Amino acid sequence: MKWNNYIVLLALLLLSAPLMASDDGYGVEHEDILRVHVGGLWLQDRYLSPLRYTGMQVGLGNEWWQPFSRHPGWAHVGQVDLRFAWIYSSAKNNLVYQLHLNGGWGAYYAWNWSQPRIQILLGPYLNLDFAPRMHAREVNKPYSMDAAADVCALAGVSFCFAKGKVDFRLRYLIRANLIGIDFMPDYWESYYEMTEGVSGRVRCSGMWNHRLLRHELTLDIRCPHSTWRLGIAHAYLEYGAGDMSFSREQVEAVVGTCFRYRVHPAKDLNQW
Repeated sequence: MKWNNYIVLLALLLLSAPLMASDDGYGVEHEDILRVHVGGLWLQDRYLSPLRYTGMQVGLGNEWWQPFSRHPGWAHVGQVDLRFAWIYSSAKNNLVYQLHLNGGWGAYYAWNWSQPRIQILLGPYLNLDFAPRMHAREVNKPYSMDAAADVCALAGVSFCFAKGKVDFRLRYLIRANLIGIDFMPDYWESYYEMTEGVSGRVRCSGMWNHRLLRHELTLDIRCPHSTWRLGIAHAYLEYGAGDMSFSREQVEAVVGTCFRYRVHPAKDLNQW
């Protein structure tokens, strides 16, 4: 066998070592989900245009779950998603492109029941959201964006069951904002002055002037050699002041694959 074959074999063994970790009850179990989003987007941006825009978006995301090794019952979750959308005005005479970056991290306490295998979780979640967009053609105001940081309440419930050699986990997860900050551009300010600074204000936001809701229903299917995710996700955002109103709604199908491995010695606290 040539040296390059030995190197390839060694690399494969090193990469697969975490996935082949023994299920001996030790080590904090880390779950990582890589996923693809495809769905529709509905947008209202009074700064950019009085028209309503609709279209499609696609995206990639990563989500991870892991219990705290020294705090039984507590765990944390994080996610990062990047989406690209193309949306048309209601008159079909203009096109807007949008890039949407969303990320977050939260901690939650989990109540577990073994018969049946049900888990209920509740905790705080920090959500960061940035969505710049632009008209496809030159107009007076070509650019606009959503930008916010929110402290949210996170809640969820999951139910695990098995059919033969295949395990299933059905999970519903919801996040809603409580308080945070967002950015509001001045109505008469043009984003052509981007190099000189955009006139606007960063304000305190909450459910009284900034409403954010994200929820999803997913089914994880764990086969003998792989785990897959199927699901549907919905998100709704609405905020504004006076005549300046913004809203964004999206419905997506989610397809992903899950990886599970142990990361350091400690009692495993959160299996499914």
